[in-house]
Amino acid sequence: MFQTWLFPYCIFAFICFAAITRRQSLSRKVESPVPIKHLTARQAPGVIATSDFLRRAHQTSAVAGNWVYIDGGEFSYMTSNSTAIFQYSSTLLSIDLSQSWNNATVTIHSTNKPDGAPNLNEASFWYHKQEGLFYSGFAGWNSDFGDDPALPPLSLWTFKPDGTGSGIWNEAIGSNSSVWDSMKRPSSSLMAYDSDSAWALGGTDVPSELPDPKSLLQGIVQFNMSSRSFRNTTVKTYDSVHGVASGAMHYVPSFGPEGLFVVMGGSNGNSTTTGFIGLIDFGTVSVFDPAKQEWWNQTTTGRWPSPRIDFCTAGINSTNGTYEIFVYAGWDTVFGPSSIPLDTINILTLPAFHWISVPYNPQNPRHGLSCNAVGGSQILTIGGVDTNANPTDGAPDAAKKSAFDSAPDPFAQGLAIFDMTTLKFSDQYTAGAPPYEQSQAVKQFYSQSQEQAATKARLIIKQLTVTYFTNSSSTTSASPSLPSSSSIAPSTPAPPSTHLPSPTSPSISSHISPSQIGGISGGAAGVVAILAILAAVILGAIKCRKAHQNQQSAAISDAQQFEAPWPEVYSVYEMHGVERPTELNEGGTQEMDDTGLRELG
Repeated sequence: MFQTWLFPYCIFAFICFAAITRRQSLSRKVESPVPIKHLTARQAPGVIATSDFLRRAHQTSAVAGNWVYIDGGEFSYMTSNSTAIFQYSSTLLSIDLSQSWNNATVTIHSTNKPDGAPNLNEASFWYHKQEGLFYSGFAGWNSDFGDDPALPPLSLWTFKPDGTGSGIWNEAIGSNSSVWDSMKRPSSSLMAYDSDSAWALGGTDVPSELPDPKSLLQGIVQFNMSSRSFRNTTVKTYDSVHGVASGAMHYVPSFGPEGLFVVMGGSNGNSTTTGFIGLIDFGTVSVFDPAKQEWWNQTTTGRWPSPRIDFCTAGINSTNGTYEIFVYAGWDTVFGPSSIPLDTINILTLPAFHWISVPYNPQNPRHGLSCNAVGGSQILTIGGVDTNANPTDGAPDAAKKSAFDSAPDPFAQGLAIFDMTTLKFSDQYTAGAPPYEQSQAVKQFYSQSQEQAATKARLIIKQLTVTYFTNSSSTTSASPSLPSSSSIAPSTPAPPSTHLPSPTSPSISSHISPSQIGGISGGAAGVVAILAILAAVILGAIKCRKAHQNQQSAAISDAQQFEAPWPEVYSVYEMHGVERPTELNEGGTQEMDDTGLRELG
């Protein structure tokens, strides 16, 4: 029989047992947590309210899927008591491209980085579509703002996007790996990537916003993203004596078996009486064929930008088979009102290598920005400091801060959309925009192109005056089992691609001394004269024939005019009178001997 006096004791025992059981359960949960590797998006200091935002600069941006990702760089904002704050970006930012937005209300996502992942200015940030990975951490320089620590040792990190603006960070090659024994982290390199490899041309071995002529690096580093191996190649860079930095290397996927890289602008370290640090003229660009590992200099025509550094480029394939490269902003290392004329937009159209200057009222010069093709005819420009700032204090730190807080960016959040068809800026991004069609300016240029005979005459001049580089290389692999590459001996280069005009003829040597140029030019001029006469006869016959063909023949002519591939009709123009730059004289493109070469490693 149950004793009623035991009832309170039973209740007390039950409560104690339940409490002990729950505590043990909680203890087990704490002692054995489920590891969380996925980093969820969150709002962080890198995301600033539009009303407080001042400037963002020196970041790197890239597009993968429906997102544009923004890594590294610096930013400034205003607090409630009107104090300017300067910080480095310690998170990865992202913007959704599957939804339309305007720059005042756009949602910017921010994702934490794990400890050890570098936060760098002008950082390498390369996307490997096959793996669905970004590679970061190789190149760049650390910020002077905030509490950013000293430049971290070389390492390589991956970021795998998850399709929501966030993703997973992992260290791919640690800082203690022997792969870094013979390499240095470059800053201000000219970088781009194709479907399998990333490339870093030149730069400096001393972290700095401005290229230091004494520390310019000579060479190009290839990172094979599939094998995760590095290959360091010595090249005699375009129009360069000591190296090149702070220019642009742009990948053009639509020409050649593996695409082509076009290199332009920047600094080559040459001192001038004007105080510029060897700013490189845009009248000549360099072209690199990764399939054949060959370089050549290419003369351009039209109205090219004035020499500058820290500008941005982005490019789009047109529906007519051309490829247009957008070149925007930059500076000539001088702050103040004299920089306003550098607030320009120019378009380099390929395969003609012809510059088109966009009618545009310069008002807001900027540098240290990035830009990306984001769908249809749209180019997204991101950030840039105020080059028009006029600091009263000559100290470098004061000048830099002045460029970040002298005036808020006229583009909300530092974002703007440039339409390559209408050639206008907008604050609105449109998702699912139709494919890019050439602007009227580009169409007009190609419609006014001269006939085939004159084009081939110019091609002869190009074949005789092209200048080549010489290469040698070494390979460093992240895996001991991967083979090393032997040196590449200099050889007579072959044409880069059947998709672009051939830079050489098999019967012409690629090594031409200056003393030969006079004779060659005279002979070429004779060829041009003969071809001009033949062209006149042909044109007369064509006109007579057209008189009998009426609309049918005209329709066929129009169809041929815009039929790809272009190079057969629209070759590279090099005989436009005063617009044609001088080639192969003492002040033109030069090649170095083996003395004084500096490699990235």
